[in-house]
Amino acid sequence: MSSVFESAVRLLARREHGAHELTNKLVLKGFSKTDVQEALIECQRLGLQSDARFVENLSRTRIRQGYGPLRIRRELQHLQVNIELVDDALRHEQDNWLSYAISAWKKKYKKEEALSYASLQKQKQFLLYRGFTTDTIAMIFNNPLKL
Repeated sequence: MSSVFESAVRLLARREHGAHELTNKLVLKGFSKTDVQEALIECQRLGLQSDARFVENLSRTRIRQGYGPLRIRRELQHLQVNIELVDDALRHEQDNWLSYAISAWKKKYKKEEALSYASLQKQKQFLLYRGFTTDTIAMIFNNPLKL
């Protein structure tokens, strides 16, 4: 198990990994699933791997990149992280999603002045793709004073 543990520590030294993601990477390196599970348990016991910390770090990174709660939730679900951890992290940012959406919108469309219908739809589609809710997008475009 020591070589599996060493590989896990090397991966975790580079960046945070979710338990499922770390397990997959170690199995792909050729380690047996039982050895990988033992190494994962040891990493968690020592505090080297934490899904809660992984969710927090990935959420913060995606928010800085201009992504919204729906996109972040989808990515974390794809990585098979406990949904309760995801909900807690996203709920913690609940009051800030509007300002994050405005920031992402301004960064992308700060130079556009006149808004045609097509341009407006394109901007809304951009925010939807980024993972912001339709309610948040409606608040942006229905209240131009916030811009």
